[in-house]
Amino acid sequence: MLENFKKFNAEAADLDELVEVATFGRQFRAEHEALNVPIPEYVDDNLRVIRREIDARLADKRAARVRELKAQREGLKTASERREAIEKELAALGEPVGV
Repeated sequence: MLENFKKFNAEAADLDELVEVATFGRQFRAEHEALNVPIPEYVDDNLRVIRREIDARLADKRAARVRELKAQREGLKTASERREAIEKELAALGEPVGV
């Protein structure tokens, strides 16, 4: 597992693999601290990279869900609500309304 942690490619892994490797890295770091053994520099570096990748993927998933919900909400609008929204946008763009 240590070799996997050292050579880990965060971009090629799925979310479960990222969590698994992050867990190993945190445990590895904690054991070094418990034994008062110096922590190798690559440990914190890799943990930062993995955490950033996890955060980015979670943010992407949240953003995709928001887009999906907005699209569903838009689909629930009546024709007159959609027409009104288009007219407001046209007015904001300086186009004459009702033409």
